[in-house]
Amino acid sequence: MLARRRMLGTTLFGGFLGATMPASDQNAQTSDRQMMEVVDALKEIKKSLDGPQSFTEIAGIRQKQVDYLKATNKFPDFIDVGLDVWFAVHDWHIKHLQQLVLGRDGSGRYTITLMSTQLVMRPDLVPTFISAPYDNR
Repeated sequence: MLARRRMLGTTLFGGFLGATMPASDQNAQTSDRQMMEVVDALKEIKKSLDGPQSFTEIAGIRQKQVDYLKATNKFPDFIDVGLDVWFAVHDWHIKHLQQLVLGRDGSGRYTITLMSTQLVMRPDLVPTFISAPYDNR
């Protein structure tokens, strides 16, 4: 039985390569330029597939969560963030088609949930601010 991923990958590669190969026998030899175009196109496909795993928009918050997780064996309940960080997380949810969970805390500040941590918008702080994580007090 052929694995689905292998079948799709083979079909995609075969179709892409077949589209770039000349049809007649007189042009059977492909030029180096054509082969480099194929290689570059494949590198672009790999780059676009690998890209979503980098999550540069939330890297700072994720690092704070990981540090807190290592210290306490649980994710933090809250992290205060500046406007730029909050909107980057908001845009990350939209870009990656993740459900937005928006709310307000007891003080009326906006919150957004990221991996069970409530990010609290703090417009009074520096836009790139990320506080130390903390639990419900």
